[in-house]
Amino acid sequence: MALNPISTYRLQFQKEFTFEDFERIIPYLQKLGVSTIYASPVFEAMPGSTHGYDALNPHRINPEIGTEDQLKDLSRKLKEEGIGWMQDIVPNHMAFSPDNPWLMDVLEKGPLSFYASFFDTALTSELYKGRLMVPFLAGSQEEIIENGELKLEYKKGRFFFNYFDALYPLIPGSYLKILRYKVKKPSESLNRLTSQMQQIHQIEDAAMYADSWNEFLLQ
Repeated sequence: MALNPISTYRLQFQKEFTFEDFERIIPYLQKLGVSTIYASPVFEAMPGSTHGYDALNPHRINPEIGTEDQLKDLSRKLKEEGIGWMQDIVPNHMAFSPDNPWLMDVLEKGPLSFYASFFDTALTSELYKGRLMVPFLAGSQEEIIENGELKLEYKKGRFFFNYFDALYPLIPGSYLKILRYKVKKPSESLNRLTSQMQQIHQIEDAAMYADSWNEFLLQ
């Protein structure tokens, strides 16, 4: 059906207004003479998002508002009633949050992340000097460390910086330094692990690097 937005009705989906809520007001919109629905972003966003512009996963419908099957059912019903659907999307940014798995993968693996090219960072420019600067500290690094606000945490097989319960991944190359610092008398098993890590860090292919690193963490 060709989209002819003569009379549009803007919908702001969130956990307080879901696909199910929208379905209930379709008869009302028909009486108003609405020809096109203008929908806010529907992809997975930060928990509790009231707008959907803080996206986390563009491949999944936000579970707080409904499911893909519900969206398809709504689409069929609207077509039957001659109502079009104009979708607002978020193609140019995502939420800066530890809840964003793509971003966290970039912070962990740097240029070897599968998602490195997805973000506009120094990784994709001549400015990259081997490190990314992430502005999440509320003071100088020295002050934060001295105050005990930044802590090293091991969780789900990975090392993180814990900053007020927000977890940021450490780069794989730092694991060797941590283990050597923590373990004063290396055992044969530890030497084997460090040898494996050194081999993994020699890999230059992003997909192979990610597979090898994830496989290593499962040991």
